Amino acid sequence: MTRGTTLIPALAMAAAALLAGAPAAAQDFPSRPVRIVVASVPGSAPDVLARVLAETLAPALKQPVVVDNKPGAGGVIGVDSVAKAPADGHTLVVGHDGTMAMSFVVQPRMPYDPQRDFTPVASLGFNEFVLVVHAGVPVRNFQEFLAYARSQPGKVRYGSAGTATPNHVIMEQLARASGFSAVHVPYKGGPAAVQDLVGGQIEAMIAGISPALPHIRSGRLVAIAVPQSVRSPVLPDVPTMADTLPGFSVKSWFGLFAPAQTPAPVIATLNREVRAALEAPAVRQRIAQQGMAVEVGTSAALATQVAEDIARYRVLATQIRLDGQ
Repeated sequence: MTRGTTLIPALAMAAAALLAGAPAAAQDFPSRPVRIVVASVPGSAPDVLARVLAETLAPALKQPVVVDNKPGAGGVIGVDSVAKAPADGHTLVVGHDGTMAMSFVVQPRMPYDPQRDFTPVASLGFNEFVLVVHAGVPVRNFQEFLAYARSQPGKVRYGSAGTATPNHVIMEQLARASGFSAVHVPYKGGPAAVQDLVGGQIEAMIAGISPALPHIRSGRLVAIAVPQSVRSPVLPDVPTMADTLPGFSVKSWFGLFAPAQTPAPVIATLNREVRAALEAPAVRQRIAQQGMAVEVGTSAALATQVAEDIARYRVLATQIRLDGQ
């Protein structure tokens, strides 16, 4: 018998062993607590979503599900830590269009590749944003804000959760669409930017509704308009930007990701339980009250979303300023 003929049965046996082990991986999962990394600070929209998910998911998985905040570098530090974690389903990350598409496009030395280094688990939903200004800024509606920004080119300071994060990108898209320029001030997370906006260090921000809502209700911030295509149920009296700028609509999604090479049965288990957890009416309502919307889907659908956004942001990055200045 030649070496080639002995190799074929050996490969067949190895493949059979892998196939036999796949169901076992699903049956044994999870064998210890599951950790969901959030690449932003406590109180941010991804953090709020992750904590609701963890609380709801733990009983189904019969293991504790803990949230681990790892902010920094616009989310790159936390996301990269999961890319390098064991591919067994016990370490996951909440990613979004900023960390899984825009950062990859605009940052030249990214330590991870969103498509190569991760396996999508499930889409989770999307974040609702609102344009807010400090109460001392002399504007009370979207038309007044645009006139104010145009009258002071390069002087209005706006905050974001970091360079190439969704609130940075949305504001630059708005500036381009409506003909004004402003100064970008990046922070280490959205809540920090909101706090400086409340304190008057900056004038405006495209903020996640969740961290901005208490300050809107207290009157320290003024809600001007939302960039989504429809009004937010949390802020029903706040108009959309499209009411003034027809066709202007931006949507920022969240998804759950595992390290690449995580076994398919484990991904299937996670997808099934995540979808069941988030489709519960009480959970959907709880998330809606935090200024987010549940929109769950398959692993394949999330992979398609990432690929489409990378392609879209490559075009967008040539049209708007995303250098962090």
